[in-house]
Amino acid sequence: MENYQQTLIKLNGAIEKNPRDTQAFAHRGETYRLMERYQEALEDFQQAVNLQLDYTWAIAHRGETYYLMKRYPAALADFNRAIELNPNYTWAIAHRGVTYRFLGEAHYTMALADLDLAIQFKPDYYWALAYRCRVYELMKHYKKALIDFDRAIAFDKNIFGKNWLIEKGLMLCYDGQYTQAIAYCEQRLQQAPDDTTALYCIAVSKACSQGLYRAKIEIEQARTALHSQQQTKDQGDILYRLSGLAILENNCEQAWQYLRQAIPINDEAIELVGHDPAWLDWRYNPQTQALLISGAINAANLEELSFK
Repeated sequence: MENYQQTLIKLNGAIEKNPRDTQAFAHRGETYRLMERYQEALEDFQQAVNLQLDYTWAIAHRGETYYLMKRYPAALADFNRAIELNPNYTWAIAHRGVTYRFLGEAHYTMALADLDLAIQFKPDYYWALAYRCRVYELMKHYKKALIDFDRAIAFDKNIFGKNWLIEKGLMLCYDGQYTQAIAYCEQRLQQAPDDTTALYCIAVSKACSQGLYRAKIEIEQARTALHSQQQTKDQGDILYRLSGLAILENNCEQAWQYLRQAIPINDEAIELVGHDPAWLDWRYNPQTQALLISGAINAANLEELSFK
């Protein structure tokens, strides 16, 4: 943060000396963006573009700011404009692809096309590779996702944010490779015995592969760990996992209650129901679908209100 403040002092001085310094405005906007001061970032990017209408870098980074604010249509418009000005702008193409991913299922093929193109332009673009893995996962192309996953973590094991053993275990679980999923999650438990996601993945994988009765101990272990961390960890994730354990045991009313609580505070809860085998027999149940649709509508309404 101290470095950002020093950068701001230098850029403020440059703008004071020359109020038409487009690069100073753009780079101050980028500094604000990195500091998560998004509104100030937008104002500076806008000033840079006002001074130079074809300033591709500023337009693209303004798009990234909109993306971080979850203003996806505005982000898409800026990325489109930047790519129109420079069709080989790999960074903008990749980030437009990720923006498409957050515009919903109807845009997944466009997300995949952009990420494919970015990787074609730059084969070692591991950030794009990691996001293409996510899009493949969303499209339920799990084997392709796993190939990209392995390529990405060979470069950087932290590229997915969470522990890579957990990430791979979950993906294997979604693909029905339950024995391997359990093996990766058990490796994670050697590092962190109270990892709730690993415990959950093992419980679900064992129930799906060996039957509910054989997974009773693992289900209780996961549930106990989730309850014990409910006040200290990500509550949205905890509530979602509790819903999964409940539905696994056909305790649908409790599962729906947990899911209803999870959706407003867990951006991925709705998507997870579509992948998690715990919900396999219940995901198309009318009440589950009504809950998911209601949650998606409420999220969209809240997002729209935040822009006004």
